[in-house]
Amino acid sequence: MRECWFCGEHTPPSWHDRVLGLHKDTDTTMTPWIVVLRSTWRMEIVSVPRCARCHTGHQLERTAAVLSLAALIAYAASGQLDRLLGILSPSTGERGVAAVWAAVACLPGLAWIAIRLGRLPWRRLAPRRMGYARHHPEYLRLREEGWKPRAGPLHYWHSPPNPHHPPPANRPRRLIGGFFELLGAACGIAVPVAYFQGYEELAGVFIAATAGLLFVASKVRPED
Repeated sequence: MRECWFCGEHTPPSWHDRVLGLHKDTDTTMTPWIVVLRSTWRMEIVSVPRCARCHTGHQLERTAAVLSLAALIAYAASGQLDRLLGILSPSTGERGVAAVWAAVACLPGLAWIAIRLGRLPWRRLAPRRMGYARHHPEYLRLREEGWKPRAGPLHYWHSPPNPHHPPPANRPRRLIGGFFELLGAACGIAVPVAYFQGYEELAGVFIAATAGLLFVASKVRPED
């Protein structure tokens, strides 16, 4: 029985494993008839043992990272940053409100940092952050042999294939995921409408809601 690399619990090989991709020997050539650059490379996959609990904790870590970035973007897009910096010549009360919203916008970032450092006493969180997978002995051995991080060159954005297929999603999870996707798409469409109508604060809220809903929808279904 293998041990989870992040918490040390016994875990069998499953789709919860953290899969890391590495590439090597990249070669870029031009096709003879159509002027297209074609790249080839070798790819190696490292499957780091991970239990279901740590998988959930790492998903929460990524969710906190997305929400922290979305909160900062929403704060800047809502015009509160301009008021805080004095660009819009706000009154003292408006600048105080902008400072309060700045503190609120920083809360997701503080939560993300606390999750990465393991400072939150919640059992669903992983004891070690997701990046700790790059300290796995097999991954370090391949790096010493000249393999580069990522499953391919910079223009290759696909994730490395997971050798273990996740269980199929049941109907309620598919419906919930689709509902969140529709809400996220609706909020994304409402962002430019609210912004050009002069509702900057509402546009900022829609930006944060779009990022949060789409990311949660991508994690509802196991195959995602």
